[in-house]
Amino acid sequence: MVIKCVVACRNAGGESDFYFCKVECRQEQYDNGEHYEIAEDQASSEGYEGPMVTFDENDGPDFLFDHFVWESATTVS
Repeated sequence: MVIKCVVACRNAGGESDFYFCKVECRQEQYDNGEHYEIAEDQASSEGYEGPMVTFDENDGPDFLFDHFVWESATTVS
């Protein structure tokens, strides 16, 4: 399964920012919340910093997911 995730975090300049990605995971990983960790690890690897709070398309506010072109998002697993 592929889950859209938004990570609220800080960019390399220390400013509040959002990191968008799609996480490919198994149902078991999703059920255990591992997709949040995968999204945060990817954000960190691209220079974003904590604190981090992650939302997925099933639990986050719709406005976070409605204003992004998801076809351009990185897919991680």
